[in-house]
Amino acid sequence: MSLDTRSTSVRAAIVVVTCFAAVFMYIDRACLAQMKGDVQADLKLEDWQMDWIFSAFFWSYALSQVPSGFLGPALGLRRTLTILLFSWSICTAVCGLTTGFLGLFAARLAVGVSEAGAYPTAAALVKGWFPLSARGRANSFVALGGRLGWAVSYLLTPYLILLSFDWRGVLMLYGLAGVVWSAVFWWIARDTPRQHPWCNAAEVAYAGPPIPPVPPGRGLADAMEAAAALAASRNIWLFGLTQFGVNIGWVVLLTKMPAMLVERFHASPEEKGWISAVPAVASIGGMFLGGFIGDYCIRRLGLRRGRAWPIGSMLFVASLAYLACTLFDNPWSVAAALAVMAVASDIAIPSIWAFAQDVGGRYTGATIGAGNMLGNLGGAVSPILLGLIQREYGWDSMFVSCAACFALAGIAALNLDATKPVMREDRRNTV
Repeated sequence: MSLDTRSTSVRAAIVVVTCFAAVFMYIDRACLAQMKGDVQADLKLEDWQMDWIFSAFFWSYALSQVPSGFLGPALGLRRTLTILLFSWSICTAVCGLTTGFLGLFAARLAVGVSEAGAYPTAAALVKGWFPLSARGRANSFVALGGRLGWAVSYLLTPYLILLSFDWRGVLMLYGLAGVVWSAVFWWIARDTPRQHPWCNAAEVAYAGPPIPPVPPGRGLADAMEAAAALAASRNIWLFGLTQFGVNIGWVVLLTKMPAMLVERFHASPEEKGWISAVPAVASIGGMFLGGFIGDYCIRRLGLRRGRAWPIGSMLFVASLAYLACTLFDNPWSVAAALAVMAVASDIAIPSIWAFAQDVGGRYTGATIGAGNMLGNLGGAVSPILLGLIQREYGWDSMFVSCAACFALAGIAALNLDATKPVMREDRRNTV
């Protein structure tokens, strides 16, 4: 490593390649909603079967969160994220080969398992490259990649189908692109600045002290201890409840919005793509701002209120935005209200990640995994529960249900306390 006093900026490249891993993750996660009609017609599926196919991803994604959170410390962060990116890309391509309900359901389960460790591993990777004061911004750029992938998926998928790609070809194309990016990520990424040949001493110093490793021979014992501490932590249950409520409402954008535009407003395929992309494009701004807002709140309000308030206040705004959806009778107005919801919830996301980094210590990945598991159980419930509410009581009742979930999530978020790490040793020496 060079002794140049000016820091290298390899950390920016780490953020970029991790951001684009998130882009491909959300392209693969979101594209199926835009192809619902094509898939349903080709495979002769009922609406309730499509609800279960959308739900499949979130069940396996949720239940794999905690185990996958331990993969990074065990295998290395770079290796883990490369394997996961390659795996979910292959599974996405396999979705395009299925011939019926059970095959597509199983393939979407596999996509969920493969993607489950991505954000916990990415968060742990970011923590190793940035000090506490800059993690919110770094997190926001990585998470922004997911929103960019969501927008690209909604805008691009209808046009790929019009260009004579059927839904199967689109899934295979997206899978191939992800495989290529897994090779790029492996080439550029390293777990820490100390391991990267492009970093100088100043960049190593900027990242701060290394995260203490798991003592030799203590891997399984430490994992068991960490799991017990997570299960006993009031903070983690509040963290999970926050994400549970958010995901029930937010997942509508990935599972119900394109169908709503067709069924309620009779949108054409091209209109459906552009209108349903409005919240996705708007949320990029929310994710970008969220990191700066979170870091500003930490400086002004201290660690506890500076983490909790940006999350809780934004979730109440999202709740009000869902209630506003019941007042409009044209698709662009509903899309605008959903964009406000998406921006507000995404402003909260970097602080949610940073909270897990604050309290998780060396098990940041498992901490985020625990919260994400509880949260994505909400995502798994969402298409089934909200699909039932929508079919029985209408779209407005679904919107009101989502507003209630966001309000409950906001109450839980205001009670988070980032000054209380999960592990006992971290309470003595907060990372």
